[in-house]
Amino acid sequence: MNTEETPTPAAPEASAFGAFALAPTLLAGLAEMGFTEPTAVQALVLPAVLDGQDVAGQAPTGSGKTAAYGLAVLQQLDTTVQGTQAIVLVPARELVLQVQGALKQLGKHLPNLRVAAYYGGHAMREEVKSMQQAPHVVVATPGRLLDHLERRTIIPNQLKVLVMDEADKLLELGFQEEIATIISRLPRRRQTLLFSATMPDKVLALVRANLTRPRVMNAGGANASTLPASLTLKGHVVGAADQKPAALFQLVTQPAAGRCLVFANTRDRVEELTRFLRGRGVLAEALHGKMLQPERDKSLMKLRNGSATVMVATDVAARGLDVTELDTVIQYDAPEQADTFQHRAGRTARAGAAGTAHLLVTPPEQGKLQAWPAAASVQWAAMRPAKLPAAAPKAPRATTITLHISAGKREKISAHDLVGAFVSIGGLEREAVGRIEVFDHYSFVAVPEAQAEAVLDKMQGAKVKGKKVKVALIR
Repeated sequence: MNTEETPTPAAPEASAFGAFALAPTLLAGLAEMGFTEPTAVQALVLPAVLDGQDVAGQAPTGSGKTAAYGLAVLQQLDTTVQGTQAIVLVPARELVLQVQGALKQLGKHLPNLRVAAYYGGHAMREEVKSMQQAPHVVVATPGRLLDHLERRTIIPNQLKVLVMDEADKLLELGFQEEIATIISRLPRRRQTLLFSATMPDKVLALVRANLTRPRVMNAGGANASTLPASLTLKGHVVGAADQKPAALFQLVTQPAAGRCLVFANTRDRVEELTRFLRGRGVLAEALHGKMLQPERDKSLMKLRNGSATVMVATDVAARGLDVTELDTVIQYDAPEQADTFQHRAGRTARAGAAGTAHLLVTPPEQGKLQAWPAAASVQWAAMRPAKLPAAAPKAPRATTITLHISAGKREKISAHDLVGAFVSIGGLEREAVGRIEVFDHYSFVAVPEAQAEAVLDKMQGAKVKGKKVKVALIR
């Protein structure tokens, strides 16, 4: 099989999604999401995928590849038929939920569309219970999907499309055996799509083994040109590693820092830096693989709704992180590889928004990074961080407070139901009810800090859609 890269075809002449002959229901979903012009990867990939070809696409983080394969997958579905027709494999739980949400939005006008999310750390019995009606699309981590295939709770005999997203990370995390076993249990007659930010030999081997006459398309590789033009890269060189904490504090407390994502290489470092920042009055949250899913959901919700301003995370936990308007990325620990540097930096300046990615390095670390083409545009400067105050300041009060509600999707509670309850019972104006996220058995609602205690008192023992709920403040 020849998997040599094919010449990049010209983008379609038309400048809108109508050029791809997508179903009117999908065009309606795109319009509601505000998408009028395809991104480079969408213009490149969609014609081949819609034509039924296998595709291996190289595309950087934030390039719009989820919609590129998502539209093609949804176009092929027959939602009048029971059975799983598409499977999307991704490396992390957060990415499972992000892709599921994107597919639901794109396909919101497809009648009876069912898109399921399956991942480790989520109760298997809940997932099995949800399969009384087979999902049309399954988005899953490899380990959990393999569990379902072995239990025969998912029977893929009607599968049309397999997507392997973030393939380089899937292999980096050691999912080779699971992927091979999964593919051996799928129908041979199917379309297979693979997307990866980089195309090392191990990814190309995966392409050769599992894709049929694939079109290998490059919408941006691991080099400086793939990073958004709206992204500013700044490198700060400190004299020694023990100066990094003070430098980090200085960066996250700058007025322009906004909402920050800080990368550390280990779970212990994540916890250490989170404690350090909190002790200095910074509204910081941790995110790493050892945390239980409800804890991860809570941390992410607080960052999204403004109850926290800094998230300290490992690379795996931050993969697929769904936080809009992320202003600043700080790489506290130097990345081991160039593609890791690019994935981290690409978490900000998405969809044309401005953003800044900082690196904190010692001179030896700087020497290593300067050899990477991906870091060619970094603006390097020496940094002497200001001395930390002797006593930690009083922690600032968040402008938004997050409340936990003891009911969710399984209790038939929707965001609309919660808005109604917080207005009619909690006494809030409709515009004052902030971000709402509804999970299986609990929900989060953001409310103004000044009104949080009063709302909490009023909502105690309240009924939402006829069900009595408990409401608690998230600390």
